[in-house]
Amino acid sequence: MNPTKLNSLFVSITACATLLPLLAMAPIKREATDSRQALTELETKPFDSSIAAALTDWSHPGTLDPENTKGKVVVLAVVSAADPQSIMALSKLTRMHRDFKDQGIVVAAIHPDAGFDLMHEKIAAGKVTIPVARDAGGTFATAMHTDNYPDYYLIDRAGNLRFADLDKRAIKDAIKLLTSETPESATTNAALQAQGLDPAKPEQDAKEKEASKSKKYGGASWPKHNKGTLYANRNSQGMKLPIPLLDNEEWVSEERSFENKVLIIDFWISSSSPAKKASRIYTKLLETHAGKLEVVRISGSEDKEKIIRKLSNTKENYAQLYDSTQTLYKALGITSIPHTLVLSTDGTIRWQGFPLDKGFAQAVDKIVATDPIAKDG
Repeated sequence: MNPTKLNSLFVSITACATLLPLLAMAPIKREATDSRQALTELETKPFDSSIAAALTDWSHPGTLDPENTKGKVVVLAVVSAADPQSIMALSKLTRMHRDFKDQGIVVAAIHPDAGFDLMHEKIAAGKVTIPVARDAGGTFATAMHTDNYPDYYLIDRAGNLRFADLDKRAIKDAIKLLTSETPESATTNAALQAQGLDPAKPEQDAKEKEASKSKKYGGASWPKHNKGTLYANRNSQGMKLPIPLLDNEEWVSEERSFENKVLIIDFWISSSSPAKKASRIYTKLLETHAGKLEVVRISGSEDKEKIIRKLSNTKENYAQLYDSTQTLYKALGITSIPHTLVLSTDGTIRWQGFPLDKGFAQAVDKIVATDPIAKDG
């Protein structure tokens, strides 16, 4: 072969090899809307600061000032105080701000004129703690092609609008990506994105850490799966949750972090006698494994206000979530409650079944003692 052609072929192969990680990376999902083409044209370009300047009545003045956002990742959500999904979005944004605040993130909600008084009441009552602004005259919504509540927009450290009308399930992945970038790499990745290539993954050593982490979990001596009656149409032991926790549920207790803790998820109803007996087991396990274990109870088949009243009259210190659609409950095929899952810190279900089974507490003890992260917690 001609040396010149051979060299050209080598360069082409090298270039393709460099791009393979980018092409193989799963894309960050956006909402499918009639305005998708217009939204795509906004992405990867500098965010128009005049749009932010038109926002008024900030609950936290100066939130989107250039000095406050320089070099930071900005997460914006258009919400409505009258929309249940928006209320869940505000809770999600609060968690994101807490989880990523040390990595340079600004989080804010934007509300239309209609119903802003209701949002102001929630802010005054301390129910909404992230910054909120009024979209006076719908300037922001028009410029950003907002078509629903909530709609999410992410701006990178270089000031580029990277993701417009983001799928709610992709928010955390998008934030992880953008917070991993420097202003310089954000500029590079925005250019790659504009060419139809997904940005490179964060540091290469993140892959190595994840591989090492998987090896630790895979090689651990976990307790045997529950072989008794599961009271569910599917056996989820050894698997991840079919739907991420907190995707559909809302907090009815004080929010808390589940990070680096073994997690007991309990589906319950307040009138259940077995649920009351199970709560005593949970309390004892929490005392035994303080700082390494968390219990979260999920309800949804009864009135939310009834649950809140019960919580106000109990000393139980559990995380409490509510989902009127019972999305996760149905996805797991649960047929009877209380029904309990025990997850290791990598999110894998290590035990599933009835919490009054004699093997339940022993399984929790072993999972905490075995877990690569929790056991040292």
